[in-house]
Amino acid sequence: MNLKIENFGIFSQKEFSIEKVTVFTGPNESGKTTILDAFVSALVKVAGSTKFGTLLNLRYKAERNSDLGIPKLTLSPNLFLNSLVIREGNMDVGSEKELVSTIEQTIFDSGYNPEKLIEQVEQLSAKTGTRKSAKDWNSALAELNLAKQKFDASELALNRISSGFVDLPIWETERQKLKLELSGSHSEQTKLQTELLEFKESEQHNEADRVYSQLLQWETLESESKPEEKILKSGWDKKSKQLDEEIKSLEQKRSLSKERTLSLETKLESSLTQKKQTEQKSKKLESYFDFFETWKQMVRKFQEESPVIQKTIWNPLNRSLAGGSAVICVFSLIGSIFSGLDLWVYLFPILFLGAFFFFLFRAREIKLEKDEFKWNEIIRRIATEMETKTLGEWKPESLTMESLTFTFQRFEREYTKQKLELEGQNSSFSNLEEEIVKLQTEEKKINEILLEKEKELANIWREAGVQSLSELSELYVQIRVKQEKLQTLTQSLTLESKKWGTGDLRELKLKLKEKVGDLEKKGISKNFSSEDRATKQRLENKLQVLSDTIRDLERKIVELEKKLDTGKAVLESQMVPAQKEWELSKRNLELKEKWKNDLDRNFQSLEVLSEIFSEMQDESTDKMSSLVKSLQIRMDALKGNLPTKQIHWNGFSDEIQIKTDTSNDSYRFENLSTGTKEQISYVLRLEYAFRIGKQFNLPYLLLDEPFRHMDVARLNSALAYTLQCIASAEEDWKLVIFSFDQGLVSKIKDLAKELHLPCQIHELSKQVS
Repeated sequence: MNLKIENFGIFSQKEFSIEKVTVFTGPNESGKTTILDAFVSALVKVAGSTKFGTLLNLRYKAERNSDLGIPKLTLSPNLFLNSLVIREGNMDVGSEKELVSTIEQTIFDSGYNPEKLIEQVEQLSAKTGTRKSAKDWNSALAELNLAKQKFDASELALNRISSGFVDLPIWETERQKLKLELSGSHSEQTKLQTELLEFKESEQHNEADRVYSQLLQWETLESESKPEEKILKSGWDKKSKQLDEEIKSLEQKRSLSKERTLSLETKLESSLTQKKQTEQKSKKLESYFDFFETWKQMVRKFQEESPVIQKTIWNPLNRSLAGGSAVICVFSLIGSIFSGLDLWVYLFPILFLGAFFFFLFRAREIKLEKDEFKWNEIIRRIATEMETKTLGEWKPESLTMESLTFTFQRFEREYTKQKLELEGQNSSFSNLEEEIVKLQTEEKKINEILLEKEKELANIWREAGVQSLSELSELYVQIRVKQEKLQTLTQSLTLESKKWGTGDLRELKLKLKEKVGDLEKKGISKNFSSEDRATKQRLENKLQVLSDTIRDLERKIVELEKKLDTGKAVLESQMVPAQKEWELSKRNLELKEKWKNDLDRNFQSLEVLSEIFSEMQDESTDKMSSLVKSLQIRMDALKGNLPTKQIHWNGFSDEIQIKTDTSNDSYRFENLSTGTKEQISYVLRLEYAFRIGKQFNLPYLLLDEPFRHMDVARLNSALAYTLQCIASAEEDWKLVIFSFDQGLVSKIKDLAKELHLPCQIHELSKQVS
């Protein structure tokens, strides 16, 4: 729970946590009174027209607010302040008259009027009518009857559930019977197991001896396998095969290289012959080259200097057009003369006459022609020289310029062809020589590698102790057969070793050796025949049947136990809620009876109060003595202690003394100390506060420096009494204390811890303006 404050005095906005016991401590002007006023405003509705409301309006802002998270009650603020707020100011009394006045003002909110008080008490003590006390009494009676009905119903249901589990003893008897049968089966099983154990030991001896013999064989094979394993790990067989294949490949490569070399050498010789022939032809053409160049120069020069002959040629077309134009001109002239027309008719003869001269001029052409005689002479001379100087190898086919030119072109083609062919043959010859050298070099390298491989293969054969690859392969086959046999034997023995509870074969050998020795010492035969095996099997079958019977019995027992457990669980599942319901209804009945008894005692106390107020109405000369006596009678009546006893009010720290005399001297106010006076007033206020808080369902007690005038002993006892009342109260009371005394705060904290009361200390500081 938290107290939230807004615009209250020095607190613009603040929040305080509230526990069972809450203490606000700090110097003056630190806000303690402000928080107390905020508490009252948060618990009850305060109207501005009331005395307390007017005081708050004077002290604080109108827009103030305080909230505890609970709805406010419509209780009179004055009643709340006079009952549930105990301040230092209304405790300090100095005389009997002042004490009576204080009691009148603080306890009786209607004022000290015994007649009025008697009237109120008589109204409250009436069990009929519309007042709250009468309604509470009738409600208590109705709820008590309802609680009795629920209690009777729950008790009936509890008895009904208990009667529904009568089969549980029968099941328990059957379970005991099955357990006896199971015990007999276990005895027979033990007997058969003893017989079976003898056969198993004999079988075990036979098996141990067999496995031990295999272990000896395995040990021999393993000792032999170490050097052979080295050979296997070396990989000589694969390496030898690889080397043999590489040697064969190299030999084949060398053979191919030799064949290729011979083929290239033959080709080189043929190429050399062709080269020589080509060189001869090329040399011959080279010797003719200058002659042909000279002849070509002669022809070129003659062509440049040769004289030509002019020759007139008539173009047949133009000549025919000129003749036609002349004939038309004559006829058009004659027609013009005889026509008798104007002069423009003579225009046509003039046009045709112009056409005649134009075509006539175009028909005559002058053409230059070479001198055929001189040309034939120079061609004949060059042909004769060519045939003479080339010994008839080169000559034109005819004595014409075209034939001579063709001969020149043919010579140039032949010359170029021979040149290119010679160059190609030279290049081919060089390539052949390079390839032959390359093949010879490669063949040399092959021979060197082949020699190294043959040496390496010979070393492997020597280390393996063989003479050939076939012998090495046969050696590896033998080794692998042994290894497979050893591996098979190892696997078999590994499985056997697991049966014998070990993972190491050497350890198994020692274990089996000891086992065989122990069995031989016991005199157990290692011979285990097929008849023994059949007998052992029969015993095992009997044991299996007996085991099935035992399992069936155990299953039945488990089922019965489950039924018993289920029955018990169901019994508990139904019984426990029924039991809880019965206990709850019983507690509820007790609470209702207590409530009814409390109300009954309350009515009795009201009757006692009526008597008290009647005594007070008699205007006793010693009001203090009368009041204390009356309070004692009321307390004793509430407690139900008879006969009536009297209490000496001489401090909380002393033990209560009981006396039966009727002397009034000890109750006179003049005989009481100041601390005792304050204690009396505090006890009265505390009793009244608990009554009002319970009546209006407002369990909040606010103490503002209530122990100011008490000495240390009385303060400690009064504080302990207050916290014990808070701890033992049925309602969830909240105690809020305001004090500047740090020693008191420490005592509150320690006492709250001892009584297991949650305690919250809020230290306030003085605001600096």
